[in-house]
Amino acid sequence: MEDKPLMLDGLDGYQFEELVAKIMKKKGFLNINVTSKSQDHGRDIIMESPKGEIILVECKHQQFVGRPIIQKLQGAMNYDETQNPDKEVNGIIVTSGSFSQEAIEYNKKIGQEIDLIDGKKLKKLCEELKVVILNGKVQIITNKSFENISEKQSKELALKCYSKIYGSNENKASVKSELKYTPSCYIRYNVSFDTHTTVGCVDSYNDSGQIIVDGVTGKELDENLQRFYFSGRFDTDEIKEKEGHKTIPYEFTENDIEEHVLNKIIEEHTHDVHYIGNNNVSYSKTCMPKQRDVDTKEFMSVYLPLWTNHIKVLKMNYKQQFYVNGEHNQLFLTDELKKCKICEKQKDEDEKMSICLECGRIVCPSHIKIDYLDKKTPICTIHAKPVKIFLQNKYFAYKENSKKYQEWLKTRNFFQKLYEDKITFGLSIAGICGIILFVISLLK
Repeated sequence: MEDKPLMLDGLDGYQFEELVAKIMKKKGFLNINVTSKSQDHGRDIIMESPKGEIILVECKHQQFVGRPIIQKLQGAMNYDETQNPDKEVNGIIVTSGSFSQEAIEYNKKIGQEIDLIDGKKLKKLCEELKVVILNGKVQIITNKSFENISEKQSKELALKCYSKIYGSNENKASVKSELKYTPSCYIRYNVSFDTHTTVGCVDSYNDSGQIIVDGVTGKELDENLQRFYFSGRFDTDEIKEKEGHKTIPYEFTENDIEEHVLNKIIEEHTHDVHYIGNNNVSYSKTCMPKQRDVDTKEFMSVYLPLWTNHIKVLKMNYKQQFYVNGEHNQLFLTDELKKCKICEKQKDEDEKMSICLECGRIVCPSHIKIDYLDKKTPICTIHAKPVKIFLQNKYFAYKENSKKYQEWLKTRNFFQKLYEDKITFGLSIAGICGIILFVISLLK
């Protein structure tokens, strides 16, 4: 089958230059600058190789490129060599079409050969770099994710959390784990520009920063996720094809993300300055960076591993959902093992929770009772078996213990029962003390 070039008919010349610049950045070139149309001097892109060489790139979004284009770039290279005598200058011509035979032969004859990339070579280069272009826009395709854990480790984490709950050793929990990768983009940038008025330069601005974007919504990533993943060193993994997981695709192209981010950067770095004019009057000036003042230093597409554990205890189901960044770091979105099944309140620690051995409800201290007879079995307030003495209830997890206690209670006399009912006993003592104090006050 014939190897066809990329279909880029929807692009104009400037958009083609921007596309080539993106490809060159992915190839590893540095300090890439797309020149303005009026000041290109025979080169559309100026960049540096990792070795420090100056690379001039001429972009031609046309069907055929002839010898004059090569001669034009050759002249630009000679000029840059005189301006930068300490650096080597090389050239590249990139076209969406093809080069004439005359151009190819001329390029071979000149002393400084220029790298010629036609549409077919451009397509092959994109395939090598795993760059997918659709309608002239760079699609975001990546298999990179932050350091993940295995399904076994996810289940072990759920069981470890469950084991901290009081009474969990009496009821086994079953766990089903699901993995989903959510898309994000990390953009590191620098903004540098000067603002001039009739008095000269009134502001020289230089700043850098980073923006992390949700690959589905196109909005900035949640602040908690930004701190969790992007506040320190990045350790990434390759997503394995055999993993049983769901990968959520990017809803935006790289162009869309960069355009959105660029607008936000310009907005964030627009500021006002005050200066004194030649007439000794104070003025205010709004300083706004232009697109060319923003240099994208790094664009990284990376997936965030999101685990969901479905935990079943008796008839009750619980859910854990958390992001991971390595084996020992989790950011929980949901943890129902810390949520009371009766009052719905969330607790900070698993140790504060107990599990009802009859129904499997995990509940907070306000909704758990301990079997009065064996002093250890937890039972929720829904299924606890109460036995009332006078005012106080004694609770039991088992009917047998309830009956046994009631039979024992029948053998007790009134005062023994009174002492067993701590509420009634306490009120009785308080009442007697009150009467004694009242009598003493009368005797005085």
